[in-house]
Amino acid sequence: MFDRDRPPRRLPTDAGENSAACSNVFEIEARIASAVEELSPTTVRVYPDTFDITTRLRSTIYLPVRRGFEMREHEEGHRAIGEHYYGYAESAAREAAESLRGSSFEASGVDRSAAEQAAGALVRAALKDAFMQKTHARSAAANARYDVITNHGRNAITEADAIALAIAEDL
Repeated sequence: MFDRDRPPRRLPTDAGENSAACSNVFEIEARIASAVEELSPTTVRVYPDTFDITTRLRSTIYLPVRRGFEMREHEEGHRAIGEHYYGYAESAAREAAESLRGSSFEASGVDRSAAEQAAGALVRAALKDAFMQKTHARSAAANARYDVITNHGRNAITEADAIALAIAEDL
């Protein structure tokens, strides 16, 4: 809950001083083992092989002190949609890792160690992008549909029905 005169620092930018919001943040971390080919003393090519992946979903609901109770159910719907798509996190992470296995990533640095770090960053970025396309991007699209269906909680439709409709359009 927040006071409109003192909104939280992390309040999403699309939430006004009297608005509620739900932030669903999908996260992925990975330890990746790769074969390394030295192309020069400052350039390497890595071939990712083994992935140890951790995923998380961090959901935060922001409600204004005044009238927040009226908006809570709608924002809980946004959280539920995020959790629905987080249900695909394990398979999305596995598919993302599999899509990178056998690929090569080339990078340079001031020395071999810096080049390996840069190549590792490329692998992690590619893993994150593939993961986010299957989780966060789909969740964000469903949440946008949910807001259209509910007119941001003003339409006479149950949250459960609105969630089902928003998710069904993705199948």
